[in-house]
Amino acid sequence: MKLVYKSSFDSKQLLDDNMSDEYIDPFCDFDMLLDLYYANVYHARSIRIKSNLLSQIEIEKSNIDKFLPGGISPQYFLKVFTLNLELYGNAGIESAGNKNSFYMYNIKGNELRLGKQGEIFQVLNSEVKKLDGFVLKYYSPKSHYYGEPDYLATLKQIMLNQKADIYNEKFFDNGARPDMVIIYENAEPSQEQLNAFKDFFGNSFKDYQNSHNTLVLFGNDIGDKDAKIRFEKLGNIEDISFEKLKKVARDEIACAHGLPPRLLGITESSALGGSGELMGQLHQFNEIEIKPKIELIESFFDSIGIKLRLKPIDVTNFKDDGEIVTNLINSGIISVNEAREILGWQKSLKGQ
Repeated sequence: MKLVYKSSFDSKQLLDDNMSDEYIDPFCDFDMLLDLYYANVYHARSIRIKSNLLSQIEIEKSNIDKFLPGGISPQYFLKVFTLNLELYGNAGIESAGNKNSFYMYNIKGNELRLGKQGEIFQVLNSEVKKLDGFVLKYYSPKSHYYGEPDYLATLKQIMLNQKADIYNEKFFDNGARPDMVIIYENAEPSQEQLNAFKDFFGNSFKDYQNSHNTLVLFGNDIGDKDAKIRFEKLGNIEDISFEKLKKVARDEIACAHGLPPRLLGITESSALGGSGELMGQLHQFNEIEIKPKIELIESFFDSIGIKLRLKPIDVTNFKDDGEIVTNLINSGIISVNEAREILGWQKSLKGQ
């Protein structure tokens, strides 16, 4: 009889992930990913739409409701689970009970940590709590322990877009003149004038609420020539550069998520097609992105003894984009206003 020992199957690979006292440190800052979720509307919308698409449960073919505490619906639980998965590349579940009878609770994605032997920890501020549970992760070539989200390669574009927004915000807060200098020729300002400049630019000119205020300048001659006072630019950043920058960032973010541009309300005049344009984009997205992830999620829950069946959108059942958008609204995947943007309809002033 041949004896096979468990240790014979253990991997001998070298692991390069950083280890803290109890858990492996994520190679990517989860708190930063959470901050960036709120930094760009297209990025947040992409994650939200994918989460909604991945949480369309076939209730009659699933038994996940038996593993949830009262007040938590299967669809809500799965929306949180898939949003963590899309936002962090990892989704953790705490199991409370025993092996055969337990309730599941989602673990906040930015608080999830993993141990060397597959242990699950929750880290909140300086407190570390070991939990029983399960973790699903997308594959990452960067780590042996943690997964990574689809958009990781476009973090710089999201940050760049955020910096452009911050620049513009400060631009208007500073009176829309952050790059001007006052130059005196054949004259010099008095101390009274210098104090007036500080007061005007510090209080009376900053912020959009103080727009259109007027500053009166005068100088004292110090030579034979007439005094001159002028404003001169220190820099030359054109508005159009920000428009192009944000457009490039927007397109790269949509590409990283694999989401059809039309589903994000992005339309180009050169790409306006017929009524089936969204249908074609959504069909491709469904086959390449959504269905493989649905299989991964269903397989994960099957492995922990929970039957879960999800339903992808079948675009072949619809005649045109209007029918698809109506179905997306009814399924809770997009809002009415998002549907108006997709179809190119302008919102009314009341948002109806």
